[in-house]
Amino acid sequence: MAELARWRWNPVREMLDLKDDFDKLIDRFFSKDFEIWEGRGAFDVDIYEDADNVVVKAEIPGMNKKDISVSLTEDTVTISGKKTEEKKIEKENYYRKEIRTGSFSRSFTLPCAVDKEKVKATYKDGVLEIVLPKSEKGREKEVKIEVE
Repeated sequence: MAELARWRWNPVREMLDLKDDFDKLIDRFFSKDFEIWEGRGAFDVDIYEDADNVVVKAEIPGMNKKDISVSLTEDTVTISGKKTEEKKIEKENYYRKEIRTGSFSRSFTLPCAVDKEKVKATYKDGVLEIVLPKSEKGREKEVKIEVE
């Protein structure tokens, strides 16, 4: 009987275990080790294509264009950068601090082949626009397959 009592469900113990897990999650979220900019949510992006180009538009406000990097591989475009605080405020009475600082990076798979030599990127008013001209191979929407 004592064996059975040891395995009885204890909702208080279960709630305390959940609270410990939740506290660890909150501590990790607010620690300096947690990069809020990493992955989805670092910035908003639209990707679309027309007959000649694939266009990537990313809203990255508050950045200097020298702090933004764009790289291109075979089928992936990567946008990354680093935003630093302009000046450190030495006051204790913050009511809210939502302006993000730190490094960010996001990569996107392109829907077709592009001409890497003709890619252009501009940054104006907080919007990065990357125009990736399609290569001849990328313009082909339909490929005929011989049936044997």
